[in-house]
Amino acid sequence: MNDKIAIIGAGPLASILAHRIPTSARKVIIGRPKASAVALADEVGGVASDQVSAVRGCRVVFLAVPTPEVAQTVADIRPHLSADGLVVNMAADLPTADLEDDGLRVAAAKVIGHPRELELGAPGVVVLDKVEPAEADLLAGLLADMGPVVQGDERTVEAAVRAVSEVLAEARDELHRRLAAAGLPAHVVPAAIAAAGPGVLRALAMGEENTTGEGVWRHAGAGETAASRVSH
Repeated sequence: MNDKIAIIGAGPLASILAHRIPTSARKVIIGRPKASAVALADEVGGVASDQVSAVRGCRVVFLAVPTPEVAQTVADIRPHLSADGLVVNMAADLPTADLEDDGLRVAAAKVIGHPRELELGAPGVVVLDKVEPAEADLLAGLLADMGPVVQGDERTVEAAVRAVSEVLAEARDELHRRLAAAGLPAHVVPAAIAAAGPGVLRALAMGEENTTGEGVWRHAGAGETAASRVSH
């Protein structure tokens, strides 16, 4: 795969994309200030620009900008797009239909995943929508390192993110209550949840049922726990 692709943006999503899209793709990082685009391009072996005209010749253009900037970005790049250029909407809360226009190919590739976890290397789930078969194959190849890539309704992503946020907010409140009831000082409860919660949730999501006791605190040594390492 040696397609020339553009990533517009220099924030967390742009960085995640730039690092996970295969090195065989020729990457153009477009963002302002240009120094941010240059820094990201240097990290991934790409080229940088602060001009939207740099999308010329790109087979795929990923829009990794905040939702309020997407429509204007599309308008800005449109005169410079190649005839076979594919614009990819990644904004979870912006329907791709709002960007469609005659002569402009816009697909959706939306990610379920927290930016902080994705930056640390955790996989997300990518949902493709509004894609032709050849486009789906192309995007699946480019985004394979982001995590599982599936085709479906783009609205699933926003619904999934909302569901996870709402359910975990309720779980957080219950954890605050139970940890305080167990005798943990209130001022350290948030730190305890932040330290143990993500790992336990990840294990449960992957089907690991033993997430209590040694299942949480075990270190690399077989049968050895954090407590057993403490000298008495």
